[in-house]
Amino acid sequence: MEKLDIQKFRRGDENLFREIVDSYGERLYNIVFRIVRNVDDAEEIVQETFVVAFIKRKGFRGESSIYTWLVRIAYNLSINRIKKTKPTVELDPRLSSGSNPEQEIEREEVAQRIDEAVKELPPKQRTVFILRFYENMPYKKISNLLRCKEGTTKALYHFAVEKLSAKLGDLY
Repeated sequence: MEKLDIQKFRRGDENLFREIVDSYGERLYNIVFRIVRNVDDAEEIVQETFVVAFIKRKGFRGESSIYTWLVRIAYNLSINRIKKTKPTVELDPRLSSGSNPEQEIEREEVAQRIDEAVKELPPKQRTVFILRFYENMPYKKISNLLRCKEGTTKALYHFAVEKLSAKLGDLY
């Protein structure tokens, strides 16, 4: 998505908002799914993220990118959902690749082990790991999202990688 026209966004321009949903919906889903580990919850939270963004659009100052702002909303909604419900592990059916059955079963088993290990990380470590590893987000941006120091973010990522390596070391 090209540079956001903040004034159009604040006015509630439907075409611009539709473009934002189209541009960031899938990426937000991937982040949220990895946090909440449930397809239905992830879809619901992404929809709720866009509703909240639309309602609070006049409060968006443009100090960060629209994507960063949306991720922050989605993160808060995800953490609130985790606090309210017991998380479950669920493989996303959209991730299936259609290769031969043995490879597919093995891939699903590996993915499930990785999902289980990531799910066991403390919420903040899990979020930092997901944003850094899967979304390739810079530490500085993650720090701004989580409202913590960059050094803290790096430490959280380091500890998450250590825990995952210890848990999944036999895979590689």
